Amino acid sequence: MTYTVNCCDDGSRQCVGTIVRFDNVTILIDPGWSSSEVGYEDSMKYWSSVISEVDLILLSQPSVESLGAYAALYYNFLAHFITRIEVYATLPVCNLGRVTTIEWYVARGLIGPCKSNLIELADVEKAFDHIQALKYSQLADLRSKYDGLTLVAHNAGVSPGGSIWCISTYFEKLVYAVRWNHTRSTILNSSSLLEQGGKPLSALMRPSAFITKFDRFGSSKPHGKRVKLFKEALKSVLGSNGSAMIPVEIGGNFLDLFVLVHDFLYECSRSRLYTQVPVLLVSYSRGRALTYARSMLEWLSASLLKIWEARDNRSPFDLGSRFHVITPEELGKYSGPKICFVSQVDLLIDEVITKLCQAERTTIILTTAGDKNVRTLSALHRRWDLAQEQHVIEEGKSLNFSESMSLRTVQLKPITDKELEEYSNEVISRRDSRKELETSLQKEAKLGEKSMGAFNMEDSQGETIGVDDEDDEDEDNLLSILKEKDSSTVVQSAVEIPVDFLVQPGSHSKHKMFPFQPARIKADDYGTVVDFTSMFSSEDGDLNGKNDSAMEGLEEDEDPYELSEERRELPKKPRRETKRGKGKTVAQSFDNIDYLDPLQNPVNRTESTTTVTVKCSLIFVNLESLADQRSTSVILPALKPRKALLLGPQEAQNSQSVNTLQKRDVDIIEMPLNKPIEFVTSIKSIDISIDPELDSLLKWQRIGDNYTVAHVIGRLVKEKAQANKGEVSKPQTKRNQNSRTKLVLKPLQSSFKAHTGGSLSIGDIRLADLKRRLTDQHHRAEFKGEGTLVVDGQVAVRKISDSETIVDGSPSELFYSVKNAITEMLAKI
Repeated sequence: MTYTVNCCDDGSRQCVGTIVRFDNVTILIDPGWSSSEVGYEDSMKYWSSVISEVDLILLSQPSVESLGAYAALYYNFLAHFITRIEVYATLPVCNLGRVTTIEWYVARGLIGPCKSNLIELADVEKAFDHIQALKYSQLADLRSKYDGLTLVAHNAGVSPGGSIWCISTYFEKLVYAVRWNHTRSTILNSSSLLEQGGKPLSALMRPSAFITKFDRFGSSKPHGKRVKLFKEALKSVLGSNGSAMIPVEIGGNFLDLFVLVHDFLYECSRSRLYTQVPVLLVSYSRGRALTYARSMLEWLSASLLKIWEARDNRSPFDLGSRFHVITPEELGKYSGPKICFVSQVDLLIDEVITKLCQAERTTIILTTAGDKNVRTLSALHRRWDLAQEQHVIEEGKSLNFSESMSLRTVQLKPITDKELEEYSNEVISRRDSRKELETSLQKEAKLGEKSMGAFNMEDSQGETIGVDDEDDEDEDNLLSILKEKDSSTVVQSAVEIPVDFLVQPGSHSKHKMFPFQPARIKADDYGTVVDFTSMFSSEDGDLNGKNDSAMEGLEEDEDPYELSEERRELPKKPRRETKRGKGKTVAQSFDNIDYLDPLQNPVNRTESTTTVTVKCSLIFVNLESLADQRSTSVILPALKPRKALLLGPQEAQNSQSVNTLQKRDVDIIEMPLNKPIEFVTSIKSIDISIDPELDSLLKWQRIGDNYTVAHVIGRLVKEKAQANKGEVSKPQTKRNQNSRTKLVLKPLQSSFKAHTGGSLSIGDIRLADLKRRLTDQHHRAEFKGEGTLVVDGQVAVRKISDSETIVDGSPSELFYSVKNAITEMLAKI
């Protein structure tokens, strides 16, 4: 069996995606675009030569590194996605990936009311609606379509929904784990590479290849100690009446840091400290990441939710009235101490530094070491690393920074008159052509589906040829996502019946009936999908719209489900404010990104560079949710992979980790960029016959109801197969001679005992059978909570998994009698 792995490089001299090719399927994993050195056109030019061969796309993290190019690929190569390409990711990656893409594309001028825009917000939403969302450990079964292919996402522990992909075929198992964390973070559980007992997960053991990177590692300090350093840094900044600026990746570490800040302010409020300090967020996607987070609490750590439930708080992501989403121009409204989260894109970082790091006492708190694609943050990191090498500073301490830096700024000039008219016509024309393209592609896909359905009949032998019903339903679901039609059109298409129907002479009687086509019912894991809008008339819709606009005026710190007389009167206030035109409501300004509509106040966008003297303080606390170097060198060999493939250029890998793993007999292969490497797995099987004399000596033991085992010791002998009577002898060639020999296992000629070690016990222990056996021995055996069998109130027997049974109790005669009863239920070889 062969498979090919290729590291994609779009000109940024780093791995921006991984292509895995099997015999009949090509998988693209994590199509990224994160380098400011590579433009949009250059990136799409590279992917145009790759996308035509891709059948599946997998997304592992909601970061620009993993999905920066995905929405652009969907926009530019729509035909491939509608007709062929399926995309898989977890629900948080789908949701937070939208936010990450919006941040990156707006910063590059691709989205927004500017003349340089090429993609609209609705196109990004459709791209992520195309993704098929999976749960952790949920099997995506593609065996019938791609010859044994299955996909399973496991928790990576890096970001909400971050995944380790297990890609399996009939012969190969690949584990893709570029970013993972073996320890718990503030809001997430540890990765699924290890079970609760510290052993490697059996489903990920012994892969053909473990695909990863050694370019970034987390801190070796315990997470609790690093959190303490972060809170102490915040306390020292606010205690000196300063402001804290925290760069964050909106789809990555923002939620983790937000909960840390919330926890810090909650602890301070108990001492009546910093009760008036505002928390600000400067982001192109506004507060949409927090809105998504509040609906995905089941993907977070259970301990986190218990802590905040005990604090009588609705959500760890709700800071109430002290939290504000603003633009860089609105920073002047908030004087004095404040905590400001800034989206980690070049333009916003530069604008906020220009506003805060000249006249105010500001401290920039850096929490990640992987900011190489943000030019200003890279310069700050170099300054910190230099001071640390000189032993001037240590982690968590403040470093004074005063240098002249070249910062980027953006000038926005409104479009007016004739230029505005031309721009509006261009946008409308682009929308119309896009809609026509989607409609034509949907029709082609539907015609292709019907043509395949014509073959979905039985031939004269009764064998079915054509596509599977489940695949048809999946394609219908995909097309229904892209369609923007009313319910009447859907109903008309559902009852469309062909006039002529071809009946084959050898068809079964069920195919000779009148062709009745029932409407398909769309369903998901939670049941039947219902379109509630079809149950209301247009008048009811207008009424609901009025009620929704009233409810949007509620403040975030007020519970909409609290029933009280005062609570029922609150919706009246926003109505009066709306009538008087007093501005947007709190809900509208929190996560509403309608300002990115290309026809809403369009402007000309020009970038320039200015030299600014930056005066601030620097604090670095490594809060990255990544495995540290030592743990990686221990956990990876425990998985026992045949090969470890390191993505990216060789100079980016940590040489110390590579040498450590090579000393532990791990086959390390450093993958070059844009050079596919083919791997061949040799699988050899031979047939061995047991000699009748040896068979009579074997002691067979039964395991369960269907299997028997025996311990075999013998000598392997080659014998020539005897020709059947009447068979004409053929000339003996070398190939013919090999094919006519067989391997026979015969008994040993001497009485030498080859097996001198202890016996091996094999079998499956059923606690119900063990209970009956112990009861027959006059013991009191009963089941207690969580399937634990308790014997005489002193010894407990638990099954951790199918292959692991634990006997718990103090050493005594009863303890060893229970162990002997379990051992007697197993076969010994």
